[in-house]
Amino acid sequence: MFGNVAHGLPVRVCLIASAASILTAVPALAQDAAGAAGDENVIVVTAQKREQDVQDVPISMTVVGGEQLSDLGIKDFTELDRYVPNFYVQTTPGNNAFYIRGIGSTPGNLAFEQTVGLFVDGIYGGHARQFQAPFLDVERIEVLRGPQGALVGKNTSAGAISVVSARPTRDFRATLEGSYEFELGGTRLFGMVSGPLSDAVSVRVAGQYEDSDGYIENTLLGGTEPKRKSLFGRASLLIDPGNGADLLIRVEGGKVDLTGNAVERYLTANDPDLKRETGGFPGFMDKDYDNTDSLNASATANIEIGDHVLTSVTGFSSYDFEKKVDADFGPAPAFASLFAEKFSQMSQEIRLASPTTGRFEYILGAYAHVNDYDLFGTTLIRFGPFNGRSDRVFRQENVTWSGFGSATWHLTDAVRAIASLRYTYDRKTADQTRSNSGAVQPTWLATPLSGRRVEKEWDPSAALQWDVSGDVMLYASYGQGSKAGGFIGAQSTTTLAQFQIEAEDAETFEVGAKLALLDRRLRLNLAAFRTDFTNLQVSSFDAVSNSFITSNAGKARSQGIEADASWQVADGFALSGSLAYLDAKFIDFPGAPCPFTNPTCVPANNNAAGQPLPRSPKWSGTLFADVAVPLGGAIDFVANGGVTFRSSAFLEESFNPAAAQDSFAKFDLRLGIRGANKRWELALVGKNLTDELTASHAFNTPLAAGVISKFLQPPRTIAVQAKFQY
Repeated sequence: MFGNVAHGLPVRVCLIASAASILTAVPALAQDAAGAAGDENVIVVTAQKREQDVQDVPISMTVVGGEQLSDLGIKDFTELDRYVPNFYVQTTPGNNAFYIRGIGSTPGNLAFEQTVGLFVDGIYGGHARQFQAPFLDVERIEVLRGPQGALVGKNTSAGAISVVSARPTRDFRATLEGSYEFELGGTRLFGMVSGPLSDAVSVRVAGQYEDSDGYIENTLLGGTEPKRKSLFGRASLLIDPGNGADLLIRVEGGKVDLTGNAVERYLTANDPDLKRETGGFPGFMDKDYDNTDSLNASATANIEIGDHVLTSVTGFSSYDFEKKVDADFGPAPAFASLFAEKFSQMSQEIRLASPTTGRFEYILGAYAHVNDYDLFGTTLIRFGPFNGRSDRVFRQENVTWSGFGSATWHLTDAVRAIASLRYTYDRKTADQTRSNSGAVQPTWLATPLSGRRVEKEWDPSAALQWDVSGDVMLYASYGQGSKAGGFIGAQSTTTLAQFQIEAEDAETFEVGAKLALLDRRLRLNLAAFRTDFTNLQVSSFDAVSNSFITSNAGKARSQGIEADASWQVADGFALSGSLAYLDAKFIDFPGAPCPFTNPTCVPANNNAAGQPLPRSPKWSGTLFADVAVPLGGAIDFVANGGVTFRSSAFLEESFNPAAAQDSFAKFDLRLGIRGANKRWELALVGKNLTDELTASHAFNTPLAAGVISKFLQPPRTIAVQAKFQY
């Protein structure tokens, strides 16, 4: 069966092993995110707008250090998701989408912002393509689960991801890394230089180049797909004269060019053969392509005002994107699409933080952004009596501002209460024009569409923390989050009644425990949660109009338990593990797509209440080990590896078994040698060693009844890495 665990290894064995590791282990991924506090056993995060030990933060979260990203060869979110339980990245022919605890924004509507908020160096990115190189020279990544609307910001009804780039250093540092992947063919080069220009000024410059071949053979057009070429650079300037004020400026830009696609068609749930039969659309395109150029900049200033700190974060973000896709994913030139986006955003946040030495502490702030978004879409069809073209031009303007505050009251030395609140004003205006030519489908109306939306949301949260001892913290929290509504962008079949989508809201109850034992060498974190969503925004394929329709589901619920642990057993030896159980389902969804098992169903009379949310496996987890052993002669042997696993899950809203992903486990292993001073390292990295073939997305294929298309993830890869540091 598609996606079965290699060599017959039962997933339940992995579950038992990982559950056992919870008593003795924590994710090694978090271990090197620490350094900032000067204590190697403290992991510093800024999830609550202050630098804190992760063990003191009443949020279920995973922290991934930049060194681990480099060691494991994780270049983007599509490779990170399997290392973080209850985090899922849906890779599609359009845009990628993030899911936390089973909830995210399905990518059927390109104009929509993500339900899971993405923040890079404090700059909000609602569109997936704003930050195309989020892992370039990273210090750490914080994955926050559950609504974070009160303090983190906009569109965080399911969770938030915060990426923190490495800062310029006061001492001279340089890094040069290179890798070559043997199985598929691919090269990656990374370079960084950081150091002082004067006593008050430091700079950091980083760049990265990637060129990789694909892993799916195109039997009609030849070659492998998708090929990827990318080039990115970032320059950072830190001005810190040591007088209580500092300024950090970052500018980054680059491009990603993809040729081909990783979509394979199926008549049944057959095993993938890593071959696709697509011939393009003569006169319009041959192979699919996807090209994005992006530019981002930020300026973060901190000023000490007495015992308070005033922080200003100014941001600019823009991208241009064009994509053509053979949208029937088959050999006949029946259906093809073009999408082009142009986006720009300016943002400003300002906040005042009180000192943390008294009984009462607080943060007050305000945030605003304006952005312009243009989307052009073209659909060509040659199918039966239809031989036509539909062009759509969509434009949206968005103005958002909010005020927020958080207060902590230390009731005793061991007990503290936290209350936070954010008010958000969101205004969107949108217009769409359409023009059709030829004998197009009757549903492709040329009627222009326009609309204006103004939404006002209050997102409160509260938490109670109890330091049972210096090593044990218990917490209980309640939070609300929201995601603004919006407009359906550049779809050929949208009617006036479908043009607008309402806002979605979420409220979460969570209890948890964070333990740091054995001089903080053993960490154990536990959380239990329940989140109820109202007006959940979903997108699904409509076979009548051969398009993806976005609408509001009634209600959904996500609940479960998460656990992670790490144990620094001895110098040079660490164990880590995580385990998550998730029960995510629709509570009420009138008008839902009809289930695969009911061919006589009419969507208008269907309700998906009780059905599981797609892309939400009940079980997920990791189990890893890290080893570093001196070999003598100033050389160390290093090894890290383990298993990541997920149980089965549906990948689309009709719950077709042929469009599901079976349970699977993937094994990774890295072996290397390095200098005892860590100035150089040479390693061999194997990912997905048992060659487990899995899919991240599935859908009913346009103009091909009964045919399922799946977006396949990479097979086994083996690469050699070399790193030099000064």
